[in-house]
Amino acid sequence: MKKSTFWVILLLLTGCISNTLSVANYCNTAISVCESNYNILAQEIDRFKAKGGALILVNLQNNKVLNSASISSLDKFDYNHDYAYKANNLMKLFNKQQPETTAQFIQDYGHFIKQADQNELKKLRDNVTRGTARQTNIKGIKVYGLTATDYKPNNSKKVITTFMGHFIYNNKKYAIITMLDSPKGIRSTFGFNSSGWNATKLARRIVENCISKLKPK
Repeated sequence: MKKSTFWVILLLLTGCISNTLSVANYCNTAISVCESNYNILAQEIDRFKAKGGALILVNLQNNKVLNSASISSLDKFDYNHDYAYKANNLMKLFNKQQPETTAQFIQDYGHFIKQADQNELKKLRDNVTRGTARQTNIKGIKVYGLTATDYKPNNSKKVITTFMGHFIYNNKKYAIITMLDSPKGIRSTFGFNSSGWNATKLARRIVENCISKLKPK
């Protein structure tokens, strides 16, 4: 079955094609990985009562996008390409000022990682082991990354939350970005809605899912 056909069938079965919900998917790896990642994204959007969200997974060895998915309450809208915002601490990492899309974030992060020195990598690792990205700390897997929580343009009461980082598995490096649009604080997050409470949890589930399905045969 062609992957494009697979996604059409999947979306029809899950009822995601409607006038009020926009879905965008790209899969260039095992379909089981993409299907599970999409389901995880949908579940976390629902759990945090968010307006939408996105994920991108990239093989840093060849810069190939393995999987990207975007779900939005807006009709015909893809966070990976259509939405740009300025995540302050991520922009400092890249020394940039202009807003970027999630797809551009990943490109810049990949470029940064290939030139990063040991001190820069240590900061990213420390942020996972004891910083704002602690939710992505997985035993036996080296995960590196940063979080960002930014108010939405023209709306100071809602935020966009982001985790951007990479992990090493089976001697390969994978970059990952997760994003949630307007997540709400829930009981398990003690009412907090910042990225360290939600975008990181989404990222952790994606990493764990990829590892379980990308195990060498």
